[in-house]
Amino acid sequence: MRFTKTLLSLALLAATMTLIANAQDAKAKFTLPHDTFLGETILPAGQYTVTLALDGLAKAMVVSETGTTRSMFVLPVSTDAYAACEKSTVTIARSAGQWNVQSICFAGSQVAVYFPAPAEKTAIAKAAPAPTNPAGSK
Repeated sequence: MRFTKTLLSLALLAATMTLIANAQDAKAKFTLPHDTFLGETILPAGQYTVTLALDGLAKAMVVSETGTTRSMFVLPVSTDAYAACEKSTVTIARSAGQWNVQSICFAGSQVAVYFPAPAEKTAIAKAAPAPTNPAGSK
């Protein structure tokens, strides 16, 4: 019984170590020249480090190098595991008067992640107040 428990524990440890080895993180540093949206959050212009965790669900952790904002986690909408970038890059684009992060490519692991543009804010029309009848009129 003791031998079986020890053997099972060793097998579990080996499986865990294999999963950890396969889930290597990707890391990149970049500078944003403008205040830029990443999903629904705006990142002030400055230097950032992004770490991508590839443990089943891709998650990007963005940390400000200049201390202008807190750390944040972002979930990309898609991932390209066969990206061909020679150096780590961030792609931003201007749309509707604002800058948006479109993608980040991690050169070391050849992975690219893509982010959605923030939802456009639309103004809600206000209705004029309903007319009221003055007292005594029909």
